Amino acid sequence: MASGFAAAGSAANLVLPKGGGSQRVDKVQVDGLCLMKILKHARENPYDGASGPLLGLVVNHVLEITNCFPFPSRGDDGDTGEKFQMEMLRCLREVNVDHLQVGWYTSTFLGTYMDESLIASQYGFQNEIEESVALIYDPVRTAQGSLSLRAFRLTEEFMEMHKGGSFTRESFKEHAIRNDNIFEEVPVVVHSSNMSRIMLNELSGSLGDEFDRLDLSTSSYLEKNVRHLMGCVDELSAEAQKFSQHQKDVVRRQQQQAQFLQKRKMENDQRLQSGEAPDEDDLSGHPLFKPLPEPSQLETVLITGRLNHCSTQIGEFASSNLGKLFLAESLQED
Repeated sequence: MASGFAAAGSAANLVLPKGGGSQRVDKVQVDGLCLMKILKHARENPYDGASGPLLGLVVNHVLEITNCFPFPSRGDDGDTGEKFQMEMLRCLREVNVDHLQVGWYTSTFLGTYMDESLIASQYGFQNEIEESVALIYDPVRTAQGSLSLRAFRLTEEFMEMHKGGSFTRESFKEHAIRNDNIFEEVPVVVHSSNMSRIMLNELSGSLGDEFDRLDLSTSSYLEKNVRHLMGCVDELSAEAQKFSQHQKDVVRRQQQQAQFLQKRKMENDQRLQSGEAPDEDDLSGHPLFKPLPEPSQLETVLITGRLNHCSTQIGEFASSNLGKLFLAESLQED
């Protein structure tokens, strides 16, 4: 089963910012108009995924995202994406609009943000500009009545490990990396103008009662989460089989090395008996004595993170809907 990160191809083509300062980010403030652009882009691309750069600046440890633009899903040639972004940034700069890249956004399925493609894109951004964030929007969760918009950054420990390029068990143990400390979440607030707040306040009185909150139909959303959970379990089982096969290959290689050394010892004994010099060549370059590369454990750790995230979503959604069912039951009894 695919990991669910639909916008991997578009995100991989994002133009990375160059240079920039380093400031601590305690909060992400998204402008209301920018948020509407992200929601519109995700709605227009429900299957291909939506992604694009975020523009803004950091003020007093608050990352203010004031603008964004969608990344084209397809292009005529390999350079179209980069040329498109550079041209957009140039035009924004000419009209005196914020044009500094402070991260990127993407839409995901059921909040599945733990993906190697997302990590690679965020590592590239965060390596160039430390305060860069990845803004994750989940249209499926939002359709249930609550806006799902989260901002993530890679932790310093994982950035250090990623810089080394080794994702073996020893590397994860050395840097104390688990699925819950690969990303750090930054609080997100939505900023609206005073006029927008006044208009919403006037409209709130004419909207009437909201009976949708009493809707008891929960099977569709829970079914999607359970199916996604089953897919993650299958992926984890496949990764476990890969590592088990690697261990079998290591044992088989050790047996072959032992047989080779025993055969060489017997040949050297025969050489000594016949008065010849024993064979003492260095075996480090022999194919049998080259270490087998250990498979990367990054995907396994990310899958466990997706399992944990999906289980948490099921628990939160099920608990709120169980309350509705108990309320409906008590009303029927009355």
